[in-house]
Amino acid sequence: MTSGTAEHIADPSDPRLDDYRFLRDRDLTGARRAEGLLVGETLPIIDIMLRVPGLTRSVLTSPRLAARTAATIAASANPSTPHFIAEESTLASLTGFHVHRGALAIGVRSAVERHHPQSDPFRMGTLLVALDEVSNMDNVGSIFRSCAAFGVDGVLLSRHSHDPLYRKALRVSMGHALTVPFAWCDDLAASLRDLRAARPALRILAADAGAHAISIDDACAQRSHEGRKCDPPPTVLVIGAEFAGVSAAVRGVACASVRIPIASSVDSLNAGVAAGICLHRLSRNASN
Repeated sequence: MTSGTAEHIADPSDPRLDDYRFLRDRDLTGARRAEGLLVGETLPIIDIMLRVPGLTRSVLTSPRLAARTAATIAASANPSTPHFIAEESTLASLTGFHVHRGALAIGVRSAVERHHPQSDPFRMGTLLVALDEVSNMDNVGSIFRSCAAFGVDGVLLSRHSHDPLYRKALRVSMGHALTVPFAWCDDLAASLRDLRAARPALRILAADAGAHAISIDDACAQRSHEGRKCDPPPTVLVIGAEFAGVSAAVRGVACASVRIPIASSVDSLNAGVAAGICLHRLSRNASN
């Protein structure tokens, strides 16, 4: 296909649309991840995908979004990306669900899933996040969106955390799971221990709703004995699963547990909300 050319396809069985066939079922079974691919939906996410060289394999839209999509592709880092156009009824029969936002794209995971726990973002970053068995896709997506908003340099994920490149998680992150570097850890506690051994100043804070945890505000009050404010140390904020919290193994590596002061009538906050609040405080501390 030449740059700027869109192809109208009426037949759902057309082999050019094979990547999109039974998309919902392939997502739910993990087949899409096994294929080394990801699915983006909505034009804002597809716009982010197209900014990453080599990421977007093709784009599929309804006719009502064809002109906007063609312009986005033409102005992107991937102007020769294949662009297919099909009626919404064709999209539904092809994918297995109603594509009510009218736009899908297939991406190659290796274009963004290329880091490991010793990569530069983790060896050199000043604000990092670690997800310890965070299996809820909405929380993972929300946390990645907050990471982008508050300047997080990278995210470490335990193996049982949810895939941030899963279609819905990517949508909740508003595409920022594609922009914030992340790495999978076979043993999150060991990876954090190794990072701290390589960076003795690294501070690991475990988010915890318990009364034993110190306030996130106190953790951000870094002052010298003369009363002058010190530069905050490089920090990893660890977020645990919604009910289980941070695991004992990871708490054993942490320098401190931190909590958000809330009304006594409420026992805790949603993991995604808590992460956003903590990151706001930590990022303000770093910039002041």
